[in-house]
Amino acid sequence: MISVYIDLLPDVSYIPLLYPNLGVQKSDTIMFLNRAFGGLTQPLIQIVERPEDADYILLPHNYSSLKSQNSYLIKQGELAKKLGKKLIIFWHGDSDAPIADSNAIVIRTSQYRSTIQKNEIMMPAYAEDLLEGELQLRTKHSGNPVIGFCGWAGYKNLKNHIGTVVKNSLIEASSILGIRREARVKGITYRMKAIKHLQKSTVTEPNFIIRNSYSGHTSTIKTDPEQARREYIDNLLGSDYALIIKGDGNYSYRFYEALSLGRIPVLLDTECVLPLEDVIHYDEFILRVPFWDIFHLDHIVADHYSKISNADFIAMQKKAREAFEKYLRVDKYLEYVTSHSLRA
Repeated sequence: MISVYIDLLPDVSYIPLLYPNLGVQKSDTIMFLNRAFGGLTQPLIQIVERPEDADYILLPHNYSSLKSQNSYLIKQGELAKKLGKKLIIFWHGDSDAPIADSNAIVIRTSQYRSTIQKNEIMMPAYAEDLLEGELQLRTKHSGNPVIGFCGWAGYKNLKNHIGTVVKNSLIEASSILGIRREARVKGITYRMKAIKHLQKSTVTEPNFIIRNSYSGHTSTIKTDPEQARREYIDNLLGSDYALIIKGDGNYSYRFYEALSLGRIPVLLDTECVLPLEDVIHYDEFILRVPFWDIFHLDHIVADHYSKISNADFIAMQKKAREAFEKYLRVDKYLEYVTSHSLRA
């Protein structure tokens, strides 16, 4: 077990890694987040009182919650360097901006393959394990493969529409200048394109519930939370494949939630870097489609479905669940990263 030194700020939430040591903190705004940490019961790190005695200096707060704490961040970075230790930073959120500290180990959810830094480690979203009871496996059927999606895939309002168009225009303009950045087009745009394409398909069957706002936050959800969650789970269970496209960050909660139910993700690959790629054989249970092939999604899925045997189709579902349960559930990932990736 690694030892860490932490300097806690008052009135700032600390990272889930510290829940077994310091107690669980519940979120009142992010829907369903509290359900993701049920397995975090045993300490995975040892907290020491003196920084000199620690293996690492750990930033105990999510990096995105420290925007107004620059002096605190500088202090933690200088302390780590002074003692010849690495500074561990957790960044759960949409940003892929670099952290200008070569002495830091950055564990984050969002990044692009073309810009990932050597000191960055990808982590899964804090996603809930949706499995209740036995794994519900789907067998192949004679009809077209069913692709499911339940979520935000429409503009919230005119401001959201204009903002999205402006951002995408800037990305496209930089691409004209020779900087390939199409993967950074906003996720909502890719979602709308994919759904429109799949709704017209003659070789796949859409199973879509389209919402015009994000249903994971109390300030944006428009329906009863439990009803919305039930519809979401039923949509995944009622589909052969789960359509996975990034949000504002280059990652997706839906990816991990689909895996928890043993569903095969159809991942629109926007230069995605997945957690533990050197350990997990993702291509054994997911179907990656490069973002430039978005208008071939239906035929790619249909071709995969027609060629795979029923036994292999079921095996993919089992492997999806196994990967989540062994490596990607919050408690299992944190256990792995602290015992392997951060070994002192």
